[in-house]
Amino acid sequence: MRTLKKTYIALLVLATIFTFATICQADEGIGISIEKVESTEGIDRCKYCGRFIKNGNVHRDALVIVGKQLEEGLYARKIKFSGGKERDQYIHVYIYRFEERKGGNYSVEKPAGVGFHMHLFENNTLKQIFVFDENQQALTENLFGIGKFFKRGGKWITAEKLSEEGIEKGLDALVEDVSQGVEKDSGIHTKDIPR
Repeated sequence: MRTLKKTYIALLVLATIFTFATICQADEGIGISIEKVESTEGIDRCKYCGRFIKNGNVHRDALVIVGKQLEEGLYARKIKFSGGKERDQYIHVYIYRFEERKGGNYSVEKPAGVGFHMHLFENNTLKQIFVFDENQQALTENLFGIGKFFKRGGKWITAEKLSEEGIEKGLDALVEDVSQGVEKDSGIHTKDIPR
């Protein structure tokens, strides 16, 4: 009888510890991780989802810029976040092209171009992918882009602005899954993204 009572107490303590650990982990929010490709030329495969990517130059500040944009997008959507992959759910952004425009607002030699994958992982399993790969085009090259043309004020935008558009679209695509897996914000945010 005494052994049964000790076993019951030990199981009760383990269940309490497990429940507390689960609550603490859920309170940390979603993890975020930003990475860039090593190779800057040629066609390659994404090492996370296997899709083909056309590598290009990646600006030296791209990781910081995209990380800040991702943080701001999650904050605006009231989703808790913190840096790293040590969460049940995390967003991983894999940047393979971040090329700045050559020219000004109204005339360019070469437009801005940005390419990245946003991967949503849950329990280290790839759950969803968002692909953003765009070079800004002149209206005369693509009449179907007239909406973007007017939204951008008829100007040539920077790679930073182009990536911001991509991050927003990616979060819009992933936010339903993120919101279901992570408790909504209570006003406390951590910003400890390793760079």
